[in-house]
Amino acid sequence: MNLTKSIFAIAAAVVITASATTAFAGEDEIKYRQEIFKAVGGHMTAMATILKTDAGDMKHIEAHANAMLDLAKMAPSIFPEGSGPDAGKTRAKANIWTDAGDFKKVVMAFEENAGKLAMAAKTGDKGAIGAALGGLGKKRLQSLPRYLPG
Repeated sequence: MNLTKSIFAIAAAVVITASATTAFAGEDEIKYRQEIFKAVGGHMTAMATILKTDAGDMKHIEAHANAMLDLAKMAPSIFPEGSGPDAGKTRAKANIWTDAGDFKKVVMAFEENAGKLAMAAKTGDKGAIGAALGGLGKKRLQSLPRYLPG
C-alpha cells in the first residue's frame, strides 16, 4: 500500500471512529441524564413518604433535601449538545436545545426551589419542609411538560 492510500485509510478510520464515538457519547449522556432523573424521583418520593406516613425518619429529610440541591446544581450540565432526540432514546424534547434560554430559566428555578427545600429541611419543621417540597414539585410539574412528555 502506498503512502497516499495509507493516509487515506487512516483518515477514514479516524472519521468513522469519531462518528461512532460521538453517537455513543450522546447515548451515554442520555443514560447518565436518565439516572439523574431517577435519583431526583427517588429523593422526592422518599421525602414525601417520610412527611406523609410513619415510614422513614425525619432525620433523613435533610440528607434527601441536600441531595436534591446537589442534583439541581448538576442539571445545567446534563443536557449537552448531541444528547437530544437524534442521539438515542430520550424523552427530552428538541426544544431543550432550540429554546436554551427558556430552558435555562427552568433549570435555574429548579435549583432555586431545591435550595429553599434544603433550607427548610435544616429547620426540621414538617410544615415548612412540606411547603418547600410542594413548591419544588409544583414548579417541576408546571415547567417540565414543555421539555419532557408527561
